[in-house]
Amino acid sequence: MADYFNDLLTLQFAFVVGIIFLGGLLHGYTGWGGGLVMMPLLTLFYSPAEALMIAAIGAILLVARMAPAAVRTANWREMGPLYLVLLVATPLGGLLLLILDPGLVRKVIGVIIIAASLLIMSGWQYRGKRGVTAATLFGSVSGLINGFAGVGGPIFVIYILAHPDETRVQRANIVLAAGLQILLIVVTLAATGAVSWDIILLGIILAPVQILSGLIGVRIFALAPQEMYKKFTLIAIVVLGASVVIF
Repeated sequence: MADYFNDLLTLQFAFVVGIIFLGGLLHGYTGWGGGLVMMPLLTLFYSPAEALMIAAIGAILLVARMAPAAVRTANWREMGPLYLVLLVATPLGGLLLLILDPGLVRKVIGVIIIAASLLIMSGWQYRGKRGVTAATLFGSVSGLINGFAGVGGPIFVIYILAHPDETRVQRANIVLAAGLQILLIVVTLAATGAVSWDIILLGIILAPVQILSGLIGVRIFALAPQEMYKKFTLIAIVVLGASVVIF
């Protein structure tokens, strides 16, 4: 155990703390974007499954803090079908993570974020029909990607932001979709034994950092003009996509 804690007194661990802090800050403000910061960078130090569990443990605790307000605010009638599809697709994506080569998963993570960035930069917005068919399409793609790569958020965010809800309702919809996926990822990885107890302990140790920075992000959302939310969320996808190219 002493050797385990000695391993935390390294420059690598300091980098990991910084990554977790930035991921929590973005998640707290946007309600979803932490994985886009954490997954590409954490996979520089850990396997994709390990990185996903480390990021998810703190995220699920942060979501538990954000969820009560989101439950009261969300547009359940509109988003119910999407949530149901995510419930099925996300664990299936988690099982893919256990089958695919870790190096391939890292490449897929980069491609997904870059593709989402290019899509946003093109100015494209979803203007098609809504309902069960659209929710099934977006939820299936997002769930599978998030289950094995932890970066499926842009898919459901594009779908949710296309609906003319108020900003606070859009964010609540996003918080619950992201929270559901994170919970399913943790359960899937834990149930399949995909990660060691050392990784789970590391996630627990880092969780307070993510929760603290996430609460700062929540506070920023409460104080900042709400018309900034959608613009910032879309810009974040572009910037984070570019970061994958750099790293």
